[in-house]
Amino acid sequence: MIDFLVSYFSEAAFVVVSALALDRMIGEPKNWHPLIWFGKWVDACRARFQLPLDNSVFHQRFMGVVAWGCAVIPWILIYVFIMDSLPHWLHILLSIVVLYFCIGWQSLREHAEAILVPLEQGDIANAREAVGRIVSRDTNALDESGIAKAGIESVLENGADAIFAPIFWYFLLGPVGALLYRLSNTLDAMWGYKNRAFIQFGWCAARFDDVMNYLPARLVVITYAICGEWEPATRCARQQSYTWKSPNAGPVMSAGAGALGVEVGGEAPYFGKLEQRPVLGEGLPPTPHHLSESIKLIDKGVYLWGVVICILI
Repeated sequence: MIDFLVSYFSEAAFVVVSALALDRMIGEPKNWHPLIWFGKWVDACRARFQLPLDNSVFHQRFMGVVAWGCAVIPWILIYVFIMDSLPHWLHILLSIVVLYFCIGWQSLREHAEAILVPLEQGDIANAREAVGRIVSRDTNALDESGIAKAGIESVLENGADAIFAPIFWYFLLGPVGALLYRLSNTLDAMWGYKNRAFIQFGWCAARFDDVMNYLPARLVVITYAICGEWEPATRCARQQSYTWKSPNAGPVMSAGAGALGVEVGGEAPYFGKLEQRPVLGEGLPPTPHHLSESIKLIDKGVYLWGVVICILI
């Protein structure tokens, strides 16, 4: 049993380090990422299974569960079937490729730097355009601090979703775990809205994503605290995380903001209305410097996980 665990974690560590290195070197493909095709499949499942809004809550949620299963399970089964037919060396190679497609370290850095560079140059218009690609809020009225805040929030939250959670699930369940996480997280991004059209149909997608992110998010809190300022990070996570609407984004963002010594959350414009959100973190108002530091915090977290993983090899 011990020999099996040593072999499993050593192989998993090799796959994770290789996938991270591959992602860091070449980033994600721009026009042919498998998630683009998966998104089209998800749209087809929604068109087939979503009921009119005058149906009962139970029936809308039930069809959301059916749609979730039809969107995700076939791809998991196909992957398992393919893996079972491959020799071991190809199994490892395919695992690296799958995990590479499941993480987005370099993509997150590129999107954040696309905001940071014009912001540091005083080019507010281009900074607004860049931040609008990764957040859903109205960016037209954002000033320098508002743009920096939106970027920091996105970096901190997506660091957990796009990097650390897929690695966690890879170690726990292998490539199937990473794939299941990435597909379910994509479904939450597409169906997990709290508006009238999706509040019931997307219920399963949102809850499943909450469950899969619960443990990784708590590990990310510790990661941000170690790589930033420990005391304010852990204090903010304890005292503020429950105030946020998401049970996983709250701990991650409050710990990250505390680690950086910056305040995020608060007022933000959404669809023509100014939404009053809880304040997370503590310290100074957001600046381009804090956005730069948030990118470095993610990088330090990846390196920390890499060191821990290499110890397991």
